[in-house]
This record gives sequence, structure tokens and C-alpha cells, in this order.
Amino acid sequence: MAKLSVRITYCVPCGHQPHAVQLANQLLGDYGMKFNRDMELTLVPVDKGEFDVYVNGERVFSRHEAQRLPTTDEIKQAIEQRLAAVG
Repeated sequence: MAKLSVRITYCVPCGHQPHAVQLANQLLGDYGMKFNRDMELTLVPVDKGEFDVYVNGERVFSRHEAQRLPTTDEIKQAIEQRLAAVG
């Protein structure tokens, strides 16, 4: 089974922490048992309006590009696409 690494960078002064924590909780609930010890999820507090999500090192969402915060479903879709690509 492939390893899964998810990194969420979020702007603290912008108030994005609750969304980052909620997204992390949902991803852990959906993928935590499936990947057991092969899942790594990291929350990185930053500033400047950032809310980016990386899956296995590849940025799959940027708040600056999308001009909004991500939905859990679109991040899950990005995860599934990357996992399918590595087999």
C-alpha cells in the first residue's frame, strides 16, 4: 500500500485554523485506519492569507489561486487521484 502524506498550511491571523483542524479531523477519520502507520498529516501555521494543501509533496489546493477555502470532498478527490496514480 502507498504511503499518504498530507500537509495543510493555514493562515493563523486570518482565522483559518478551525477549518484546517476540521479538514485534518475529517481526513484522519476517512483515511487514518486505512493507512494506519503509513499516513502522515501535518498542520503548519503560517501567515499572509495562505491555506494550501499538499498530498505526497504535491500542492493540490491553493487559497490564493482558488480565492476560497477547500471543501473536504475536493481534497479527498485529490488524494484518491494521487493514490490511484501510484497504484
